[in-house]
Amino acid sequence: MNKAIAILLIGVLIGCGGVKAPKQPRMDPYRPGQVHVTSEDLRKKTAVGEPVATRDEVGRLLFVTVPIRAATNLKLYVDYRVTFFDSAGAVVEQTGWMNKTLEPNVPDQIVVNSKTPRAANFQVDVRYAQ
Repeated sequence: MNKAIAILLIGVLIGCGGVKAPKQPRMDPYRPGQVHVTSEDLRKKTAVGEPVATRDEVGRLLFVTVPIRAATNLKLYVDYRVTFFDSAGAVVEQTGWMNKTLEPNVPDQIVVNSKTPRAANFQVDVRYAQ
């Protein structure tokens, strides 16, 4: 009798587990910023100001200026690239990686412009030079 109940219980458990839910990715709890660095070390060694975005009058291109400096007593060699997005958040343009040398504790800036008036937003990625 106990054996029959055990077999019946196993059959029920196997029957209930036939279809599994698909794996869903977890949502990122952080909103992306407009300036990103690729490492904690680079974050500690740089200081970045508030980005400024403007449009020219003629072509309505988006111009981006990001104040940045090496917050150390060492010269830093970095690469940066800029991704431009349209008003729906789709990528409309991405630059290649460009080099920049940051002198120790001297204010500098990254300046780049879109090639299309469709650009509505941007993201700047900064890494150590490769």
